[in-house]
Amino acid sequence: MTRVVLEADGLGKSFGGNVVLKGAGFAAKRGTITALMGRNGAGKSTMLRIAIGRVRADFGRVLFNGDFLDPPRLASMATAGLFFSAQDSALTDLFTVEQHLSAVAQVYHRKAEVSRVIERLDLGAFLDRRPRSVSGGERQRASLAMAIVRGPTCLLMDEPFVGVAPRDRSFIVDGLSALKHQGCAVVVSGHDVEDVFSVSDEIVWVAAGTTHAIGSPNEARRHHQFRREYLGLRA
Repeated sequence: MTRVVLEADGLGKSFGGNVVLKGAGFAAKRGTITALMGRNGAGKSTMLRIAIGRVRADFGRVLFNGDFLDPPRLASMATAGLFFSAQDSALTDLFTVEQHLSAVAQVYHRKAEVSRVIERLDLGAFLDRRPRSVSGGERQRASLAMAIVRGPTCLLMDEPFVGVAPRDRSFIVDGLSALKHQGCAVVVSGHDVEDVFSVSDEIVWVAAGTTHAIGSPNEARRHHQFRREYLGLRA
């Protein structure tokens, strides 16, 4: 059985009178890319933020490497290999892309990885630029590069394909696939069907505050309710 690195189970969360989650969850498995799919506002990002401790759940639990965390704390989980990327949250305009990568490599003693990830994600053309001066897709590639340099055991990446050009998408898919083959447990969120399906092994459908693990992308395409209610296709 594939080892579960991070598990969120039975999560509930309301903001004011708005119930966002009611018994939702997901599992990040070693060497597997799991996708949280759902419409905007379905609760995908909220689940990820609960899992890393940025949002406090009303109920439910989070386990990391089998340990129950109450509350989850990103700093302690990061020490054990978790990396969270919320679009360009890992980047600051105080530094260039290259300076970001160099700093991460120095902290994690992985300087040899920098040149490889620059080549893999084709970052050379904008290494000397600051995040605000590059495109959204280039920022996503830079954020993913920082994750790869760290050598994470678990990566949570929120909406990696939003606002990115087709060329950027191919590099993001390649980078995520490389982490998977290194044994990293990867979770991505999104609602762009073809982009998410192209990289994922398992699909978790987030709808009406709950989650439904519906299998591989091929199984998701054949899932009667998912086809009708999410893909908008006739069963």
